[in-house]
Amino acid sequence: MKTIVALVDLSDLTFKVLKQAHALATAFHSEVIILHVLGKQPVVMDVGIISPVVMQDPMPTVAKEQAEQLLEIRDSLIKYGVKARVEQLEDARVAAVLAEARQLKADLIILGSHHHSTIYHMLVGSVAADVLKHAHCPVLVVPSDEASHKQV
Repeated sequence: MKTIVALVDLSDLTFKVLKQAHALATAFHSEVIILHVLGKQPVVMDVGIISPVVMQDPMPTVAKEQAEQLLEIRDSLIKYGVKARVEQLEDARVAAVLAEARQLKADLIILGSHHHSTIYHMLVGSVAADVLKHAHCPVLVVPSDEASHKQV
């Protein structure tokens, strides 16, 4: 296993994904490519009684902050002996993410699962599920610690 692609969204789950990437990269002497999608941001348009939500490109300050966070993450992996680099995508479609992973010659994809509700999955879908269905290589899904995923 030469190349591990760690899909991160800079949420609380990012640390857990990178912890797994670090452990596997150390064991197999792999390179970790931290892949982040610079997705569109929801913006509420105030037009009166009905205020629709429109997806817009992130502000340059947000993009710069995220790029700095990614470089810090990369540097922390390098500090602990893991060869690492960062890639950013502007296209948030799962097909684009998978095409990038294939181009990067990923031997493993690691991503997190946020455990959203059933209604959320019906309306929005699940990136983790789509990656699992269509990936060209093995996928490791790191679960969140959210209490909502516990069975009653």
